[in-house]
Amino acid sequence: MAAPAAAQWPDGPLYLGFDLSTQSCKALVVDADLTPLGNSRVHFDTDLPHYGTVDGVHRAGEGHVTSPTLMWVEAVELAVERLKAQGCPLERICSISGSGQQHGSVYWRKSGVEALRGLDPSKGSAAAQLREAFVVDASPVWMDTSTTESCRELSALAGGALAVAEMTGSTAQERFSGHFFRRFIAERGLADVGALSLVSSFGASLLAGDIAPIDVSDAAGMNLMDIRSRQWHEKLLAFVAPGQEDALRGVLAQPQAASAVGSVHSYWANKYGFSPSCMVALWSGDNPCAVVGSGLVAPGDIAISLGTSDTVLSVLPKVPDEPLPFGHLFPHPVLQGCYWSMLCYANGDVTRRKVRDAFFGGADWGGFSAAIRETPVGNGGAVGLFYTTDEITPAVACGPDYRSVQGRAVEAFEDPRQNARAVVEMRALSVRNHLERLMPGLVAGVPGAQLLLAGGASANADVAQVFADVFQRPVRSTDAECAA
Repeated sequence: MAAPAAAQWPDGPLYLGFDLSTQSCKALVVDADLTPLGNSRVHFDTDLPHYGTVDGVHRAGEGHVTSPTLMWVEAVELAVERLKAQGCPLERICSISGSGQQHGSVYWRKSGVEALRGLDPSKGSAAAQLREAFVVDASPVWMDTSTTESCRELSALAGGALAVAEMTGSTAQERFSGHFFRRFIAERGLADVGALSLVSSFGASLLAGDIAPIDVSDAAGMNLMDIRSRQWHEKLLAFVAPGQEDALRGVLAQPQAASAVGSVHSYWANKYGFSPSCMVALWSGDNPCAVVGSGLVAPGDIAISLGTSDTVLSVLPKVPDEPLPFGHLFPHPVLQGCYWSMLCYANGDVTRRKVRDAFFGGADWGGFSAAIRETPVGNGGAVGLFYTTDEITPAVACGPDYRSVQGRAVEAFEDPRQNARAVVEMRALSVRNHLERLMPGLVAGVPGAQLLLAGGASANADVAQVFADVFQRPVRSTDAECAA
């Protein structure tokens, strides 16, 4: 590849961010105005085929889904090599941070921590030097559903699902890493363990050459941290490592808010030309990073991603007064004292497409959009609940579609156009209702708060108008693809 023109790298400080996700590792260089200047990407399946992953993971029976930990090491270094090959002046990068797929976990040997600290470019690649650094070479990731029994046991210990949510911000969740730590400790103990990391703190550790703390926002996705004190919950430490709580504390440092980890390790400075003064900041999970990357930086800000499933992120000024059986709560990654919530809805674009195909001629969204424009706000009292799969928020089994007009159940709407508005208003109204239950006044009581729409359906002006009408806020559509 020919080196880019020097104009691609204007004078001034540069900043490097990584996204260590399920299927790839991306690196992005920006200037002080956050203008993207260069990027590289390592796709695990195609660029690192010797690990044998499919979509970045290995799937086994009984819900086990893992990724090779060493693959992530190799991917980070290859992403840096590709930036350097583009002519990126790595010596001008002032700070490095990143996002990691949330809930994935890494298990360092004691000798592995020493190998990390002693990385030396004269001894080969980072992957070669860390080949024996991990107690297990397969890291459980967010897709793993093998900890169902542990979730049941945690709920029973705490006194029910809502009691777990009251403690941690979420009910007991199979993919949350506290359950993987628990199984690992039960099977292997902690005698040979030097540190336990999440994918995010693992990435920061690799660049800093020492074990980095876990970011407080990412730590909330573990079923292990007290959501109010933002420290490990004593009762949950005992659940994860019964009788070994002190040993667990020794390999799992208390969570920290956004801060610097330290200077980049000499391995990266000497081999690739980073300045020794380049700082490594804490990484966080992909979802907390998406909150900041989407611009949700004030209480009351809301972002709604309308995709295959629909996801809602919102900024809360405090912990809700009562736990709710839906959604997840996390400390905000940069707003001191604030929180953010995540609500997930399974019946997203697939369900809207079902309505489009049934009533508006298949692949063309024009008829669907025209039907929204031609029906009044509120749909004349026509309400629909449409399903293609089991719903998450709230937990409802997939069943036949339901329609009503002015509170009276009907088999079909008199005007077929009402189906288009009903399926969009269904989502907008349910989101507003759930957010108001989560934090009364969040939607209507915060003047100037943002409402952002992302995802495929957000580009449809008629769909966006429905959300503006329901929330009584201006709507801004945004491309959140690189929000992390």
